[in-house]
Amino acid sequence: MSLGKLITPPQPRPIIFYLVGLAILMLNKLRYQIRGYREPRPFDPSNYTQAIDYDRRVVKNWIDALYEYNGQSVEGKTILELGPGADLGNALILLNAGASRYVTVDANRLIDQTPPIFYTNLLQTLVHGQELKNELQKTLSGNDGRIRYHVDPSFSLSVLRDEQFDIVVSQAAFEHFTDVDKTIEHLSVVSKPGTVFIAEVDGMTHTGIMRSRDPLNLYRYSDCIYKLLRFSGIPNRLRPKDYRTLLEHHGWDKIEIIPLQQLPSEYVEKIRPRLARRFRGKDADMSVLTFLIRATKK
Repeated sequence: MSLGKLITPPQPRPIIFYLVGLAILMLNKLRYQIRGYREPRPFDPSNYTQAIDYDRRVVKNWIDALYEYNGQSVEGKTILELGPGADLGNALILLNAGASRYVTVDANRLIDQTPPIFYTNLLQTLVHGQELKNELQKTLSGNDGRIRYHVDPSFSLSVLRDEQFDIVVSQAAFEHFTDVDKTIEHLSVVSKPGTVFIAEVDGMTHTGIMRSRDPLNLYRYSDCIYKLLRFSGIPNRLRPKDYRTLLEHHGWDKIEIIPLQQLPSEYVEKIRPRLARRFRGKDADMSVLTFLIRATKK
């Protein structure tokens, strides 16, 4: 693996961080039981300027990653995004960049939270804004056009059997999927030979108060405790090696896993004994916080 951006947290405080993280997990479980899954991003959907900037960065990273991987562009491609989150900004930006069609599947219909001003401002910046406005209106009214938005609480991809995808993308979503094995299995069925998979995975602790202080906090807890505190959207704790194994098993090759953010090895060695047993081994690559996956369907 190549080196990603080095992140240096403050001095670890094992007992305090363990107890604080545990309390946060318990509160999050209660909150999600009451409110459901509502916040796929660490900022409010009403902050449309930040949301537009976020979507632009995400799509640029996908396009750059695709070109660096095999020299291709999104021009004329049919693209599947898994777990789009709060809005359809990625769809509009990709279509504006030349993609022929955009399809997406999510477990929760989160796009209803997006204020109209988000789309108004985004479309004004796009060359094909007026044409894409019409496509967006079709989708928001429940009709498929160049944008197909499908919601299924079970996150089944079987509805996509009639589609042919050139590229599959995902941004900080795979770590929230409950059954990644099943997702990749179904993805492999609906992907044709040569389909390219590009996904960024966030393996860090997601709670804001602990993210910078103890980025590996979620790996401190045994499987038994973590299972008891499970709620919709809780990180699944899969590591880079797990994604590689699953992709290989389901017929993907040319697999690249590129660290984007990493911890110093000295820090990892210091806290390794305090992690749950299955995350203590060297093969868990606990220095890797966020990473990019690229692969091709055989």
